[in-house]
Amino acid sequence: MLVRWAAMANLKYLKSKGPVPPVHPDDLKRVWVMFLETRQQVPTAASGTVGIDARLLAQQCSSGADLLAISFRRAMLEELFKQGLLNDWREGDALHDSVFSAIAAFPMQIGAEAFDPDAFLEQLRSSTAWRPLGL
Repeated sequence: MLVRWAAMANLKYLKSKGPVPPVHPDDLKRVWVMFLETRQQVPTAASGTVGIDARLLAQQCSSGADLLAISFRRAMLEELFKQGLLNDWREGDALHDSVFSAIAAFPMQIGAEAFDPDAFLEQLRSSTAWRPLGL
Protein backbone atom coordinates (compact mmCIF):
# COMPACT_ATOMS: atom_id res chain seq x y z
CA MET A 1 0.00 0.00 0.00
CA LEU A 2 1.57 3.26 -1.22
CA VAL A 3 -0.02 5.50 1.42
CA ARG A 4 1.24 3.34 4.29
CA TRP A 5 4.75 3.25 2.82
CA ALA A 6 4.82 7.02 2.33
CA ALA A 7 3.67 7.61 5.91
CA MET A 8 6.27 5.20 7.30
CA ALA A 9 9.03 6.85 5.28
CA ASN A 10 8.19 10.20 6.87
CA LEU A 11 8.16 8.97 10.46
CA LYS A 12 11.85 9.83 10.74
CA TYR A 13 11.10 13.54 11.08
CA LEU A 14 8.43 12.81 13.69
CA LYS A 15 10.88 10.84 15.80
CA SER A 16 13.67 13.38 15.41
CA LYS A 17 11.44 16.37 16.17
CA GLY A 18 12.93 17.83 13.02
CA PRO A 19 11.46 20.34 10.61
CA VAL A 20 8.07 19.76 9.05
CA PRO A 21 8.47 19.78 5.28
CA PRO A 22 6.58 22.44 3.32
CA VAL A 23 3.45 21.28 1.49
CA HIS A 24 1.39 22.48 -1.45
CA PRO A 25 -1.20 25.04 -0.28
CA ASP A 26 -3.93 23.50 -2.45
CA ASP A 27 -3.43 20.10 -0.79
CA LEU A 28 -3.70 21.71 2.62
CA LYS A 29 -6.82 23.64 1.65
CA ARG A 30 -8.56 20.52 0.29
CA VAL A 31 -7.77 18.61 3.50
CA TRP A 32 -9.01 21.59 5.56
CA VAL A 33 -12.31 21.57 3.66
CA MET A 34 -12.61 17.79 4.01
CA PHE A 35 -12.31 18.06 7.81
CA LEU A 36 -14.91 20.85 7.89
CA GLU A 37 -17.34 18.83 5.79
CA THR A 38 -16.80 15.75 7.95
CA ARG A 39 -17.61 17.71 11.08
CA GLN A 40 -20.79 19.02 9.47
CA GLN A 41 -21.91 15.57 8.32
CA VAL A 42 -21.08 13.60 11.46
CA PRO A 43 -22.80 15.13 14.52
CA THR A 44 -20.38 13.64 17.07
CA ALA A 45 -17.35 14.93 15.12
CA ALA A 46 -18.24 18.57 15.78
CA SER A 47 -17.42 18.28 19.47
CA GLY A 48 -14.51 15.90 19.35
CA THR A 49 -11.56 14.58 17.47
CA VAL A 50 -11.99 13.52 13.87
CA GLY A 51 -9.92 10.66 12.53
CA ILE A 52 -9.71 10.33 8.76
CA ASP A 53 -8.09 7.40 7.00
CA ALA A 54 -4.85 8.24 5.19
CA ARG A 55 -6.33 6.89 1.97
CA LEU A 56 -9.06 9.54 2.13
CA LEU A 57 -6.46 12.22 2.81
CA ALA A 58 -4.40 11.00 -0.13
CA GLN A 59 -7.43 11.36 -2.41
CA GLN A 60 -7.53 15.06 -1.56
CA CYS A 61 -3.84 15.61 -2.25
CA SER A 62 -1.53 15.64 -5.21
CA SER A 63 0.49 12.55 -5.98
CA GLY A 64 3.41 12.09 -3.59
CA ALA A 65 2.12 14.63 -1.06
CA ASP A 66 3.51 14.31 2.47
CA LEU A 67 0.35 13.40 4.39
CA LEU A 68 1.98 13.73 7.80
CA ALA A 69 3.23 17.23 7.04
CA ILE A 70 -0.17 18.23 5.68
CA SER A 71 -1.90 16.80 8.76
CA PHE A 72 0.47 18.53 11.17
CA ARG A 73 0.13 21.89 9.40
CA ARG A 74 -3.66 21.51 9.28
CA ALA A 75 -3.72 20.82 13.02
CA MET A 76 -1.70 23.98 13.73
CA LEU A 77 -4.03 25.94 11.46
CA GLU A 78 -7.05 24.56 13.30
CA GLU A 79 -5.66 25.71 16.64
CA LEU A 80 -5.11 29.23 15.30
CA PHE A 81 -8.63 29.15 13.87
CA LYS A 82 -10.21 27.96 17.15
CA GLN A 83 -8.41 30.69 19.10
CA GLY A 84 -9.78 33.38 16.77
CA LEU A 85 -6.32 34.39 15.60
CA LEU A 86 -7.33 34.06 11.94
CA ASN A 87 -10.53 36.10 12.15
CA ASP A 88 -9.13 38.79 9.84
CA TRP A 89 -8.66 36.13 7.15
CA ARG A 90 -11.91 34.22 7.46
CA GLU A 91 -15.48 34.37 6.32
CA GLY A 92 -17.48 31.78 8.20
CA ASP A 93 -15.33 28.66 8.14
CA ALA A 94 -13.62 29.71 4.90
CA LEU A 95 -10.09 31.05 5.05
CA HIS A 96 -8.37 33.32 2.58
CA ASP A 97 -5.96 31.52 0.26
CA SER A 98 -3.08 33.57 1.68
CA VAL A 99 -3.49 31.68 4.98
CA PHE A 100 -2.99 28.32 3.27
CA SER A 101 -0.01 29.64 1.32
CA ALA A 102 1.60 31.00 4.47
CA ILE A 103 1.07 27.95 6.69
CA ALA A 104 2.10 25.58 3.88
CA ALA A 105 5.60 27.04 3.79
CA PHE A 106 6.05 28.47 7.30
CA PRO A 107 9.13 26.96 9.00
CA MET A 108 7.89 24.50 11.64
CA GLN A 109 9.35 21.90 13.93
CA ILE A 110 7.47 18.84 15.15
CA GLY A 111 5.67 19.56 18.39
CA ALA A 112 3.06 22.19 19.16
CA GLU A 113 5.41 23.84 21.66
CA ALA A 114 7.85 24.55 18.82
CA PHE A 115 5.24 26.51 16.82
CA ASP A 116 5.35 30.29 17.28
CA PRO A 117 1.88 31.65 16.44
CA ASP A 118 3.04 35.26 16.76
CA ALA A 119 5.81 34.74 14.21
CA PHE A 120 3.37 33.02 11.87
CA LEU A 121 0.79 35.81 12.17
CA GLU A 122 3.49 38.43 11.60
CA GLN A 123 4.59 36.66 8.45
CA LEU A 124 0.98 36.36 7.30
CA ARG A 125 0.36 40.06 7.90
CA SER A 126 3.51 41.07 6.03
CA SER A 127 2.68 38.80 3.09
CA THR A 128 2.15 40.64 -0.16
CA ALA A 129 -0.97 38.52 -0.70
CA TRP A 130 -2.55 39.58 2.62
CA ARG A 131 -5.78 41.48 2.41
CA PRO A 132 -8.11 41.18 5.40
CA LEU A 133 -11.55 39.94 4.38
CA GLY A 134 -14.20 42.60 4.61
CA LEU A 135 -11.91 45.49 3.68
